[in-house]
Amino acid sequence: MHIKERIESFNRDNKPFYIVDHEGGKYSLCLPLDMLPNEYYPYCQEAFDAYATETGVSAQHLSGRNRFGDGYDWQAAFCQAFAGDPNMEKISFDCEASGFFCGCDDLGVLEQYGAKFREICTDTARFIPIVSQGIRSMEQQMKEQERLMKTVRGQLMGKPKAVFHIMTPDGAVTLHPAETKELLDGTRTTIDIEGTHYAAFELLEQEVVAFQTDLFNDNCIRMKTEEPNLGMAEQTM
Repeated sequence: MHIKERIESFNRDNKPFYIVDHEGGKYSLCLPLDMLPNEYYPYCQEAFDAYATETGVSAQHLSGRNRFGDGYDWQAAFCQAFAGDPNMEKISFDCEASGFFCGCDDLGVLEQYGAKFREICTDTARFIPIVSQGIRSMEQQMKEQERLMKTVRGQLMGKPKAVFHIMTPDGAVTLHPAETKELLDGTRTTIDIEGTHYAAFELLEQEVVAFQTDLFNDNCIRMKTEEPNLGMAEQTM
């Protein structure tokens, strides 16, 4: 079947989900929340109402129309529904408050996921725990990502090609990309700070309290750090 015909067939059989062909081998699975038909209200609203009741979250916090959550909540449910499926590595998300959108280079994967997710959404007993577990997992991941980006490790991961000039509680240290790579992949286990050797993880887990990018070079970064609240391991000599 021709690609156009496959998409037309999917869109006809899987409303309100639909696939868009962006040409060049790019496709998107879409669900604008304001286009949810009336017959979806009992299924979807019950799932998000159950989550609100379970967590004590106000209905206003679930910002989508009719307490359907927002596009990010639907992304969380989608990820939970297909957790562990290797094809999820092919999916990229572009969700927003008003809708769920994901893309893939493989039309067959989107067809499979789209049809299956629609089936899940209309099974209230199945959809309720997926919404709850998915949103909880997403919120936990966001908290962990926020915590990580406040550490030296997170900043090095975000700019692996940068040169970092770091003022630590124990003195100054400069890290070039090769050293950053060794620290992050674990091949370097110690770091020299003004003549004293420290365990690498001691530096990586320090909290960033000041951050400045050079005005003329985005890959030159200065940071000031302090020891994490959880404490540091003993200094290695």
